[in-house]
Amino acid sequence: MEYLPYVLLAVTGILAGVLGGLLGIGGSSVMLPAMVLILGARSRDGHEQIHQYMAAAMIVNFLLICPSVLAHLRKRAVWARVWVFLAAGALAGVVLGVQLSYLCDDDVTKRYLRWGVGAFFVYVAGDNLRRMLKRRRSEGLTRRGMEGLSFWRKLIVGFPMGVIAGLLGIGGGSLAVPAQQLVLKVPLRNAIANSAATIATISWLGAILKNAQLHPPDGTVARSLVLAGCLAPTAMVGSYLGGSLTHALPLRIVRAAFIALMLFSAVKMFGWI
Repeated sequence: MEYLPYVLLAVTGILAGVLGGLLGIGGSSVMLPAMVLILGARSRDGHEQIHQYMAAAMIVNFLLICPSVLAHLRKRAVWARVWVFLAAGALAGVVLGVQLSYLCDDDVTKRYLRWGVGAFFVYVAGDNLRRMLKRRRSEGLTRRGMEGLSFWRKLIVGFPMGVIAGLLGIGGGSLAVPAQQLVLKVPLRNAIANSAATIATISWLGAILKNAQLHPPDGTVARSLVLAGCLAPTAMVGSYLGGSLTHALPLRIVRAAFIALMLFSAVKMFGWI
């Protein structure tokens, strides 16, 4: 029975990988609540372990997302001229976000932040439901039409993605995908691919910064590496499968899964589960 938590973490990795690869979001939205459920919110000596879990999840996010990026590249779904600016803005944002995760560690500040992000997710779910029910030939820009977008609009999408990723320990894709749809008018499948490529670009930096700042009682780097080692192998396999499914499944199914994720994420942000 002493090995059961590690087996459950490996199973969690598969689920996080498939969903992360399919929807371009990383896997923290699955891994963080799963680690709390399996291992407990507090250590044996009573200290909160959320920073420990966030540090482990950030390591896995990098390893998880890379196989799905390969699947998206095979389908030529990553728009390089969007990804480059998203990544630049997100890199700056993740540095700020990690620092804020320690400076703004009070419950009240994080609660209001989560509520705001949750409200945005509800809006995005409604917008995608409208798109799914409304028949039309094109849902956004083409690759050629994207060339006319100004670089600052792409940076605006990337920067908050990095801040949220560093502050809340999530991949940032749950924000980047809908933001690309709303601000840049990028089609869903391409938004997912661009998001995955951006997460691969920034998550290594967030993982290094977060783990470098781990000190007892928040946790240790050795412990986060153990947790990441349990999650990462199965997450990487699931991620490649999920990335392939993004392009194999009908768009309505991909959109329905995305709507479900947005609503689930909103419920989590509001603290209802």
